[in-house]
Amino acid sequence: MYFKLILEGGHVGAGKSLETVRFFRAQSTLDAFDLANRVPRVKGKSIGTGVKLVQQVSREEYKEGVRRTSTDPYLNTRRKSRRSRRKSKEILFH
Repeated sequence: MYFKLILEGGHVGAGKSLETVRFFRAQSTLDAFDLANRVPRVKGKSIGTGVKLVQQVSREEYKEGVRRTSTDPYLNTRRKSRRSRRKSKEILFH
């Protein structure tokens, strides 16, 4: 089964959020809800308040939605590890 979910997330300021549409393939509505609570940037994961809508969709709508979300730069950014962000120490000889 294919699902369209509207998720509340983002770190855009105190008390503010951004709604995103994500598409999942799952066995049931509860499985899709559980998967959505593991997505990065979703607010309220521990109590499930970040999921605003779970709707079953057709396979064609799922494919189109996945294609559209794959080009969204907000959903596809990856953080660099802390090690790669650290500046290397320079060794100075006097």
